[in-house]
Amino acid sequence: MLVLGLLSLFLFGALFAFFAWRENDRLEKRARAELVEQAKEMARDLEVAFNLVQRFPDLPAANQERITQLLRLEGKLVNAVSVVVDAQGYVVAPLPLPLRYPRRIAADLLAEDEARAVDADISPLGSCLVVAIPLNIAAEHSYHNLVVAKRRDQLLQAGVGDLIRYLAIAGGAALVISVLLALYLSNYVTRPLHRLSRAAWEMAHGNLESRVEVEGRDEISSLARYFNYMAERLQRGYQQQKEFVANVSHEIRTPLTSIEGFTQALLDDMVEREDEKKRYLRIIQEETRRLQRVLAQLLALSRLDAGAWILHPETVSLPDLLGEVRERLRPRAEDKGLAIELFLSPALRPVESDRVALEQVFTNILDNAVKFTPQGGTVHVSADPLPRGGARIQVRDSGPGIPEEDLEHIFDRFFRVERSRSQQYGGSGLGLAVCRELVRLLGGRITAWSQPGKGSVFTVELPGTLPEIPGEMGGAEPFRGSPQDGA
Repeated sequence: MLVLGLLSLFLFGALFAFFAWRENDRLEKRARAELVEQAKEMARDLEVAFNLVQRFPDLPAANQERITQLLRLEGKLVNAVSVVVDAQGYVVAPLPLPLRYPRRIAADLLAEDEARAVDADISPLGSCLVVAIPLNIAAEHSYHNLVVAKRRDQLLQAGVGDLIRYLAIAGGAALVISVLLALYLSNYVTRPLHRLSRAAWEMAHGNLESRVEVEGRDEISSLARYFNYMAERLQRGYQQQKEFVANVSHEIRTPLTSIEGFTQALLDDMVEREDEKKRYLRIIQEETRRLQRVLAQLLALSRLDAGAWILHPETVSLPDLLGEVRERLRPRAEDKGLAIELFLSPALRPVESDRVALEQVFTNILDNAVKFTPQGGTVHVSADPLPRGGARIQVRDSGPGIPEEDLEHIFDRFFRVERSRSQQYGGSGLGLAVCRELVRLLGGRITAWSQPGKGSVFTVELPGTLPEIPGEMGGAEPFRGSPQDGA
């Protein structure tokens, strides 16, 4: 701001000096012209005075005393020295000559035919504008020129100096006000930017709770709002990252601890009975499979997040696909005394999709249905065509259901409805998250409907063909209507 103020001061001074010089030059030219006209008037007065005497002899003679009075009077009126000189420049009137009057005017300053105005130094006056007017007075041949000399520093009226002084005062006041206003505006503009910079610095050094106060609705306040929005997203992402790492660590550490414990027991020959050894080995096998499932789900999510899941479009027969998934899960269902029933519409048409992705989606959903359906129950799988192409597949179980407050989170990663339920049924909380990402990639939609004590229905809607932009239709959301509404 100091540089700006000095620059403003310099510009103001330059402009003021330029306009002052122009105004002074204009006024000086006008003053010179006025002095020439006044000298001509004085010369005419002299000529008239002598001519009147010749024409009217009865009038008082134009003697030396009257000429002296006339020259002094008119000289005072124009604030100049007026004298009459002969052809050699010697002053012949007024007489006696005052001390401050010149005694002789240089001959080269005199005029012959026309009025002449030149700048010259005349002792004792100094630098003057000298106006010489030729006289034509027959009665006084020695009256060659009327010379009017005025000091240059007296050419301009005193008002010019006052005007310049007033302009300087007004300009200085305007400059001070403008500098103060500039300082205020600069502080007004830069203060929120400084707050933004300080908040960004704090955030860069780990303070993710740093926010800035939003004032007004201008561009800077919009920037502050966007900064706060970015900070909230960063904080939420950091918190999700911490929770993700903690959940992954837990999901991996738990089966590893179990595997290590049972393996150490077998190595130390702590178990002697064969049936106990087999039971330990089955536990190790089950924990190993659990680790494989967790790692497979994490790998799938990682590929989806990175956009590295490559779709392989092909014509997929949904009855065949769902039948294969049912056969794969039949052993587990039979172990619990469950039945998996398929209700497939005859109008169902094949879809153009990725078979591997669809297998994983329906395997995860059917696996959950088998897991949560009580012993002796039935899992219903239905598939119907959509009016505008594609298909709707619903998987209904008669499990304990999902509380309403948890329904909107069931597609979140590592979310499990109840810790006690997870311990009873197992699961990492990643299966439905993988389903949501895969269905979104296939251009479809997955929804869930549930009521505690009445079971759950998961609905997958698939387009007839893969979208050009994966995920265009995508999304997963809890469904609060009835399953017959088709989400």
